[in-house]
Amino acid sequence: MHRRFLIILLLIPALLTIGARKKSKPLTVSFHLETSQEDGPKFAIPVKLGSERRQYFFKRSPEFTENDIAYYYPFMAKNGSTFGVGFKLKPKAAVELKALALNFQGKLLGTRIGSTHYSAVIIDRPDTSGVITVWEGLTQDHLKTLDKIIPHAEKVVQPGGGPRSR
Repeated sequence: MHRRFLIILLLIPALLTIGARKKSKPLTVSFHLETSQEDGPKFAIPVKLGSERRQYFFKRSPEFTENDIAYYYPFMAKNGSTFGVGFKLKPKAAVELKALALNFQGKLLGTRIGSTHYSAVIIDRPDTSGVITVWEGLTQDHLKTLDKIIPHAEKVVQPGGGPRSR
């Protein structure tokens, strides 16, 4: 009897630990600053981009993630077959983006969406909008999954353009 009680007592923390685990997110969105190959594999991720599949390197640790995004808004890309997305950053992240744009003009800001979409934009001027844009390459499936982790602009922004009060 004592033995059964001890076994049950030992199993309770294990069961609680299993139940307390967070479910993994279906998709990760992250933004990474361009770096060089000299930073090594611990700090730099190699990514091939563009039609020529040119090799670039991005910092392994992101500047921003889906936790820094207030909402997203999709649009049909110019190629007519894929979608683009504008990611509106939360106020604190928008200030950080502005500082990043001032300090790293000429560098790329890479976007990783899940494990299937990589793209980049060049930092060419200071940003005051707090928006990072992915211009093309996203599928309907990407958008459906984004809906699960980031609010859609239609649910956050009023028709006049300002955010809804909560």
